[in-house]
Amino acid sequence: MTPIIKVDDMAFPILQVPDLDKQETFLLDFGMKRAHRTKDTLYMRGAGAQPYVHVSTLGPKKFLGSAFHACSMQDLETLAGSDAFGPVEAMTSPGGGYRTSSKDPNGLDVHVVFGIEKTEQETELAMPEFNVGGEERENFQRINKIKRFSKGSFPRIKRYAHCGLNVLDMEESLSWYHAHLGIIASDRLKPGGEGGPLLGIFSRCDRGALPADHHSIFFLPAQMQSKGKPGLNHVSYEMVNIDDVFMGHEILTKKGYEHEWGIGRHYQGSQIFDYWRSPFGHIHEHQTDGDVFDNTVPPQIVDVMQDGDPNHPEMGPSQWGPAINMETFGDERGL
Repeated sequence: MTPIIKVDDMAFPILQVPDLDKQETFLLDFGMKRAHRTKDTLYMRGAGAQPYVHVSTLGPKKFLGSAFHACSMQDLETLAGSDAFGPVEAMTSPGGGYRTSSKDPNGLDVHVVFGIEKTEQETELAMPEFNVGGEERENFQRINKIKRFSKGSFPRIKRYAHCGLNVLDMEESLSWYHAHLGIIASDRLKPGGEGGPLLGIFSRCDRGALPADHHSIFFLPAQMQSKGKPGLNHVSYEMVNIDDVFMGHEILTKKGYEHEWGIGRHYQGSQIFDYWRSPFGHIHEHQTDGDVFDNTVPPQIVDVMQDGDPNHPEMGPSQWGPAINMETFGDERGL
């Protein structure tokens, strides 16, 4: 099936929470800064040029949905002309811009945006130089330079990277996102291989010859994760580098937030990860150093029982770091 459009990237998630003060405090500790706040909406930004990367609205706790960046205004108008999406609307949030909106098969809001004006970048987001050593002295990248991070520095967030969604039908959900936004599969998780039960689908934006994150949406079965209720599994933010993941871990630990999983390195996607619960139970991830693919890489069938130690196989293992807590990760508390 030829998709209506192909989105370029994730833009921001929209979460509903009963207390914006508590939410803002958590997101400040997580590494964000306030971009704008009204009586019922909080916009938080990272360290880059996007005016905001996280939206919270006031109300009973709920994940409302995510926004995606369109590649052009023409794409936005084309999508708005389809049956599933509404008319193009001007946005009143920081940076302005335009959007068209719909709901996916699980009732989650899907916004596609274009024309949001960028703001001044707050810090350098390039990867700092690393000394990898080796016998060849010319391999050193940082010569006569020291590397220093102030103790207690807040982690630096580059962008909203992906979301995990607990859904009622993973293949149906992927088909909908592919048909409307051009999302394509990266990995299907099946214990035992092709004939095994489907436990998850990692999917990514189709940017053609340009690299895209290994996954922008991770579909998981709501029946296993959240007692059959669809909604959020987690939201994930790309950090500048591994120092920011560890700095975030240190600060969030000191502040007494609930730690969910990490620090470790994933198999699918390869990111170094660390997951935390907000005061309302929503899982937020710090991650860095993920895989990127162009559209020439076909979807893979992954036997998750073959990853890790073959004598002690884990569901959802990490290349290094602790095993996932299957009883809590992505449960109904985080919807």
